[in-house]
Amino acid sequence: MPQHVREIRTDVLVIGSGGAALRAALEAQEGGAEVTVVIKGEFRRSGATFHSVAEVGAFNVPDGAGDPDDGPDAFLKDILAAGQGMSDPRLSAILADEAEAALRYLEGYGVHFERTCEREGAPYLTFQACFSSRPRSHVIKDHFKPIVKALGSEATRRGLSALDRLMIKDLIVRDGECLGAVAVDARGELVVIRAKATILTTGGASQLFRTNLYPSDITGDGYAMAHRAGAHLVNMEFMQAGVSIIDPFVNLFGNYLWDARPNLSDRDGRPFLSDYLPEGLSIAAVIAEKQRHFPFSSSDISRFIEISIQKAINEGRGTDKGGLWLDFIHDDLDSILQDQSRSVARMWPLTYDWYKERGTDLSKDKVEITCSAHAINGGLRIDQDAQSNIRGLFAAGEVAAGPHGADRLGGNMSVTCQVFGGRAGRAAAARARAIDHRMIADPLEGHDALPSGPAAGATQDLAVLRQRLQIAANRHLLILRDEQGLLAFREECAALRQELDETARIETPADVVQALELGNLIAVGELMALAALARPESRGSHYREDCPARDPAFAQNILLDRHAEHGFFRARLGDL
Repeated sequence: MPQHVREIRTDVLVIGSGGAALRAALEAQEGGAEVTVVIKGEFRRSGATFHSVAEVGAFNVPDGAGDPDDGPDAFLKDILAAGQGMSDPRLSAILADEAEAALRYLEGYGVHFERTCEREGAPYLTFQACFSSRPRSHVIKDHFKPIVKALGSEATRRGLSALDRLMIKDLIVRDGECLGAVAVDARGELVVIRAKATILTTGGASQLFRTNLYPSDITGDGYAMAHRAGAHLVNMEFMQAGVSIIDPFVNLFGNYLWDARPNLSDRDGRPFLSDYLPEGLSIAAVIAEKQRHFPFSSSDISRFIEISIQKAINEGRGTDKGGLWLDFIHDDLDSILQDQSRSVARMWPLTYDWYKERGTDLSKDKVEITCSAHAINGGLRIDQDAQSNIRGLFAAGEVAAGPHGADRLGGNMSVTCQVFGGRAGRAAAARARAIDHRMIADPLEGHDALPSGPAAGATQDLAVLRQRLQIAANRHLLILRDEQGLLAFREECAALRQELDETARIETPADVVQALELGNLIAVGELMALAALARPESRGSHYREDCPARDPAFAQNILLDRHAEHGFFRARLGDL
């Protein structure tokens, strides 16, 4: 091994530092494992869980707090209905059964869930979130940042080993078994981490899109490195995107706010929604349906909200900042808010105050909106222990697939991070107890090359290449998809990859990281487009303008496998 390569040994390697990572690390340590957490950014201060993009976070628990008739069976029924045959019923059942225990775990470390009043023992504040039939979303103020603060503080108290500013470049896999990873440190030097078990908790890939709700470091690293290593990815065509505020700040637009009947207008103040609706469909009907869920879904008429927004922007009706106008300036807002049976009335005080603290009066001010990428419903195919088809490689959180399908219940991702983060940590610790460290003859074989710009002809700026990728993804992959556009997007990905390899300026260690991120984003974009092309129908969050109906012939999952003949194969997750 070259002398400049540093080597680290550990029982369990956790890649990431969000809610799933922290839960996995704590559980693995409790299982007796030596745990090392590696973070591309800063421990306890980076990742999607820490990045607040809404005034509240939803955490689904079927404990009867919002409806006494609720329970795990009703919860599971909602999950599978939203999944439209694309979720793994085994993993969905685990999620439904263990959600309440996940809430108790978080409360044990100080995470506060809002109550209906300050009286001791008052009921939990709940609301009916996306695609749910009952109000079971428990409320965490300031999105999910309190989860990272609470579990991160416990990890620090326990003295868990955490390595900042270390980007994982590739997994080390031999004979179908993961034996650690190769990383790049802040000096641009390679680091080999040998581990008995590795847990991916790297989040999603929403930085693929120009408009997104995620921090800049969420670049699909886990998907890309796992696919390169031979892991199966599934449901990558299903991604949550929806209406978000882009000015005066970036924020998810809660589905309950549609119940207050907002006005929508273009850059010139002209209403635009009716211009894109099918004949006979009213604006009131579309907006009424939209309050059922934040994300875009082809499953109901609310889809015309996002379709109209995207088409209006594509046709040049957007503002200089690329958005459209939304406001609540109308006479009946007070009467709407007086009806406490409506979710918007119960949530409005908290939401209104949150916006007011940031300089916006929702009852008087206009905000700019657009369609933004959020969470990907797909990822690594995992089993009940959160292990992938590669032995010793586990995944939890957004990087993992299975509990979700074509659509996902709002408030389920946060629960999934805790349930399967815990399962991954426990299973990884058990594996570490059962095996010895493996000696790897050449751990850098195939992984020792780092991106580097050529001495001459390095003309392309990495930020410009990334922007081109994001613009193309917004146009062809975000809401409106068709065969021609998806093929054009893949051609752009191929061109960008060639420019990255041949003409990109890579001069500093920071450039190396950005080049690795861009390569991963390109790879994930290609994979998402491949899955979207392989599904010539519309189902849930996947919408094909050229195939707008759901087709029973495609009631199987698309599993992306680099070893498969066409790059994918079809199967039902419940049958695997």
